[in-house]
Amino acid sequence: MDTGWKHRWYFRLLMLCLAWTVLLSGQEANAQCVAEPSSSKADEGLVKRLPASCTRAEREAQSVRAEAILDTLEKGQPVELVGVVIHGELNLDRLSVRKDGGGSIVEGQVSPKAEELRHIRGIVRIRDSTVMGAMRHRSRQGMLQFDGPVDFQGTTFREGVDLSRSRFEGQVELAGAVFQQEAYFVQGQFMRTMDCKNTKFGPHTRFHRSIFHGPVDCTRALFDGMAELLEVTFESTALFEGVRFGSGTGFSGSRFTRRVSFGEAIFSRDAFFTFSKFDETASFSGAQFLGLADFSDAVFAESDNLARARFDNPPLFTRTKRVAQEPPADGFNALLDRHGLTAFFLLLAVALTAYALKRK
Repeated sequence: MDTGWKHRWYFRLLMLCLAWTVLLSGQEANAQCVAEPSSSKADEGLVKRLPASCTRAEREAQSVRAEAILDTLEKGQPVELVGVVIHGELNLDRLSVRKDGGGSIVEGQVSPKAEELRHIRGIVRIRDSTVMGAMRHRSRQGMLQFDGPVDFQGTTFREGVDLSRSRFEGQVELAGAVFQQEAYFVQGQFMRTMDCKNTKFGPHTRFHRSIFHGPVDCTRALFDGMAELLEVTFESTALFEGVRFGSGTGFSGSRFTRRVSFGEAIFSRDAFFTFSKFDETASFSGAQFLGLADFSDAVFAESDNLARARFDNPPLFTRTKRVAQEPPADGFNALLDRHGLTAFFLLLAVALTAYALKRK
């Protein structure tokens, strides 16, 4: 009896220890997923920052509704969300409209006939988060203006994003963001830097007739589907180095007023640069054009290095204006030059040898 009682006592003690361990582990896990408390000040807006240690279930338990974001923007307050899950559609057309006489809209850059202006005055930061619903601005009568910076770094957008006819007064951060569906920025105005390094764009991306006043850096970005950058103006440097264009790509009618680089970029299908203008250096060193490459009617004000790119099909240069090109140092022409020079000296040696033999 004493032995049985001891066994039961040891068993109960073991179960108690296990239960206590599980309880402490749960408390520790919960302690690791505590959102930073929002300030009680009315002008602090919507703030929620979840640490990277949170599980998906914990993030879902502390998810944010799109309506809360829209209400905050309507009040002119900032939105700062990190590591959260957002449910619902971010329909920015719901924001209040104020008539604008043209003071906030730069005439001719978006539309001289714009009559409506939706104004987002505070910072918009949705970083390392997951947006489950669509984000839309589809007004045809006006534009959407962001006064502060817009930061979507590392965020995944499960549905479509349409921020067409938007004006971004501050820096736009898209580095590491993932757009699983379409991403439209038609007729956008980007007043400062746009960082899109390592960004993954989905089946259809459009920047048609947008203007980039500041530098653009899309180094190592992926445009998985069709990429339309037609009639776009780049007023500062533009970097598309190491970019992978997975489908048809169009830069037709675009103007690069400063240096642009497509070094090591891969154009998996047809690429169109027709009627494009390159006012300064255009680098294509190491770029690969696996489909058709059409530079018809393009204008290069300075020398380009397209000879250093690889073309699987003969590129089109119909009516293209190019500065006189120097033969590449390591290209096919240089190879011919070296072989030709070797052959010349070989023939000269043979001729001198034959002459010497005759003299004997």
